[in-house]
Amino acid sequence: MTNVLNEYSELQIGDLVGDTGRTVVAATKRGERIEGDSYAYWIAICHKASEYHPYVVWTVIARPSGFIAEQGDYCLTISEAVKVYNERGGK
Repeated sequence: MTNVLNEYSELQIGDLVGDTGRTVVAATKRGERIEGDSYAYWIAICHKASEYHPYVVWTVIARPSGFIAEQGDYCLTISEAVKVYNERGGK
């Protein structure tokens, strides 16, 4: 069975974000879905080993088409990513 992502999905460790090929390694939910008003969103650290900046801290939003990312802070190390994650409200 295929896991269908939509605006009601909850972001979890191990999820892929959109078509970026990046995997969620940490996430903190910052906003709930409000029907007819807004989508749920998280601050997340995502990873892809083959990239120059293997870590990125994104705002990830659960949209009807699945998870999308915006407002990225790209990092060379996990330590740098954790610092940014904490500054942006990750826990």
